[in-house]
Amino acid sequence: MKSFAIRATAVLLLAGFGGIASAQKLSGDTKKAVDALSKGQQPTLVTLDQKVSYAVGIDVLQNLRQAGLQIDLFAFLQGAIDGFDSSRTKLVKEGETEEIFAQFQTAMMERQKKQADAAASGNIEAGKKFMAAESGKPGLNSTESGLMYEVVVLGTGPRPTAESTVKVNYEGTLIDGTKFDSSYDRGQPAQFPLGGVIRGWTEGLQLMPVGSTFRFIIPSELAYGNNAPPGSPIKPGSTLVFKVELLEIVEK
Repeated sequence: MKSFAIRATAVLLLAGFGGIASAQKLSGDTKKAVDALSKGQQPTLVTLDQKVSYAVGIDVLQNLRQAGLQIDLFAFLQGAIDGFDSSRTKLVKEGETEEIFAQFQTAMMERQKKQADAAASGNIEAGKKFMAAESGKPGLNSTESGLMYEVVVLGTGPRPTAESTVKVNYEGTLIDGTKFDSSYDRGQPAQFPLGGVIRGWTEGLQLMPVGSTFRFIIPSELAYGNNAPPGSPIKPGSTLVFKVELLEIVEK
């Protein structure tokens, strides 16, 4: 497989570098590399510089592929040679690379948004079905915003305001029961200002007297919407379920 990849690379090089070489002579090191590849030779990976050079080639191409770039290997190789040999005339004028990268970044962001929106649509529908089924159960209440809540334990303390900082214990799950976060598991309550959390929490905790335990069902538009937290099991468009125990309103 490796020898095939090297031969394929050599074919690409030879297919294009004939014209390049006739217009500009390849420098010694560059010509040596092209000749070696054209003969199917494998690079020697003995020194740290050689190993890093090879690893950089793998890393760059893998990252570009993961970013969604349809890699033109010949253009990439020509860019590598032109960048290595400072005497060569570049096909892209100085200063144009920043504009090219900016265009690529914009295209990637648009692609990622489309992918997130497509993934979110299915999760939003699943959340609506879940909430419709839950709405028929006794003890569940709904607010105008779409937040659903169930009073498990009703405390007798004061209620926080949107400006309050609170201390709580909580557990968060997806609608399929997958747990994604829990202060109980960490063995330590969480403390945060209500103005710095998702809208469903800001609204829901203001319904709770201190000492209460509520169950919240939070639709995606009151949670993270289509912007799921990186590295979390929460997916775009997810409806979230929380058990929240309000322990204290923290004095400023």
